[in-house]
Amino acid sequence: MRLPLAALALAFAVPAAAHAQAVGSYLALRIDESPLPLADRVTDTDGTTYLVEFERMVLSLRSGNKFRAAVRFKRSLSTSDSRAGSRTAPIQSMTVTGRYEVTGKEIRFIADSTSDTRGVRMLNGTIDGAQRLSLPFDYRNGAVQRRRVLRLQFRNDIL
Repeated sequence: MRLPLAALALAFAVPAAAHAQAVGSYLALRIDESPLPLADRVTDTDGTTYLVEFERMVLSLRSGNKFRAAVRFKRSLSTSDSRAGSRTAPIQSMTVTGRYEVTGKEIRFIADSTSDTRGVRMLNGTIDGAQRLSLPFDYRNGAVQRRRVLRLQFRNDIL
């Protein structure tokens, strides 16, 4: 993706402002107001019920305005069959890397372009303090799309 010249100038002016945000690891403690882990069950328009279980999300802000985000989750079809209850869905993971920019109280993420990040849409977050972030994210569960907000807290004991 090509950025206009004004956007490039802004990106190079950002590192001084970014020092107000603590560099290090942030752990998602909540999605919206619910603590993690969180299970979300939705029924598709054709009657299929899906279950997505968000296990853990860690965001690492690194020097040079680089970031790495890793999320662990389970996604499965939900069923009323009692035999299916004993089967567990495997934990899946997804990692996104790139760079970030801070402007005032907004933090913007620009993902590296890879085959793994095709279709990933990064949303601008809010800086709630030097050690707290709020990051909206969209996910699709069947034909149902939801927007949630991750609440992250700085943690120097991970990654």
